[in-house]
Amino acid sequence: MFGAIKRRRIAKQEQEAADWQAKNRELVALIQQRKIKEAVDLAGQMVDYVDRKYRKDAPEKATAHNNLGMALMLDRDYSLAEECFQSALAMRRRLFGDTHNEVALILLNLARLYQIQANEIMLENRVETQT
Repeated sequence: MFGAIKRRRIAKQEQEAADWQAKNRELVALIQQRKIKEAVDLAGQMVDYVDRKYRKDAPEKATAHNNLGMALMLDRDYSLAEECFQSALAMRRRLFGDTHNEVALILLNLARLYQIQANEIMLENRVETQT
């Protein structure tokens, strides 16, 4: 009896993991196709899902927050994107330490975000000084 229960629980976990991976692939495809609003919606749903289903510092939570940050950055919602990246960074640092590649990935995403913001400011100032 306990063996059957355990097998069902494992099967359910495997199905949830497969669903999670499929959603991640769908999100990447939406971003690549520049369907940004749809990507933001899906990424938000994924964050809600992992916040309910996974423990505090599960790698899936950090991934979901990073992915939402990417979608928000592309949607030009920079302050929320930064919050998502910072949240993902804190989780990954707790999980892996400061010198892990997963931490470096988030730092690169933050750097991209700041570079985009700086470029927009510089472009805006350049346009203002030319008029």
